[in-house]
Amino acid sequence: MSINLKRISRFGWQGFSRNKSLTAQVISVMIIGVFVLTFLFLFRQVSSFLITEAQNKVDISVYFKEGVTEDRILEVKKEVLSFAEEVKSVDYISKEQAQQVFIERHEDDELYMEALDQIEGNPFLASLNISAKTPDQYAYISSFLEEEPYAALIEKVSYNRNRNVIEKLFGIASNVEKTGIALSILFAILVGLITFNTIKLTIFSSKREISTRKLVGASNWFIRGPFMVQGALYALFSVLIFDIIFFIFIIFLNSQIKALLLDFNLLNSVLSNAGLLILIQLGFSLFLGVVSSLIATRAYLRV
Repeated sequence: MSINLKRISRFGWQGFSRNKSLTAQVISVMIIGVFVLTFLFLFRQVSSFLITEAQNKVDISVYFKEGVTEDRILEVKKEVLSFAEEVKSVDYISKEQAQQVFIERHEDDELYMEALDQIEGNPFLASLNISAKTPDQYAYISSFLEEEPYAALIEKVSYNRNRNVIEKLFGIASNVEKTGIALSILFAILVGLITFNTIKLTIFSSKREISTRKLVGASNWFIRGPFMVQGALYALFSVLIFDIIFFIFIIFLNSQIKALLLDFNLLNSVLSNAGLLILIQLGFSLFLGVVSSLIATRAYLRV
């Protein structure tokens, strides 16, 4: 048994190293497959990060009428926070804080500063900035605050102004995962077909060798074994070559990618998921290489 395994491994390596042109073609095709798989994996990571960042920047502001005391506003804040499943955070902005934020934001704009100086007193209203856990919760929170007894305290709620943005964001968030899965299946099928046909071409070049082994009494598995080893070698080398190039690429371009993707750290993301990513790459490549070799040899085992 061990002798047969050694022979199968040796024949597999000989087939892999003998025809360098065909080997390079198969590895090149499989590298494309690994690239597509890695891109889709990172696409889900990046899209999840960007959606989370966008959700963090979306909130609704509840402005209270002049004369509503700070204690009453804080009571409303406490009641809103009681919706633990919907509300992520609630920040209280006093009239003084709102004025200070306005001044800091427009300190270089003389028109705004002059207009503020001409107004007696503080024109700003105290408010609560509410962040929900998911965008679809804002409508519920807004309708809750527009009912009594809160309606008598509130001047306005900014949900209606931000409604289109929030609803679009929710639509994007709910569709990204479906799109990613659909693309993954489509590209996996395309890459699988291309890889199968390329491996089939390499096995076709060994058609006479297969027929000879079959005629002298070699078993089907002894004939298939070297080609399955070749398929595994194609997979291992394609993953190795791709990952070396890929890691060099992200190490040198991580800062540019970070600036482009709202501070998403691609290098940290890849390193933290390196084990899972490599397992997925190897599993995908080995499946393509070994199974394609197994299927492609069937036609030449009938002598």
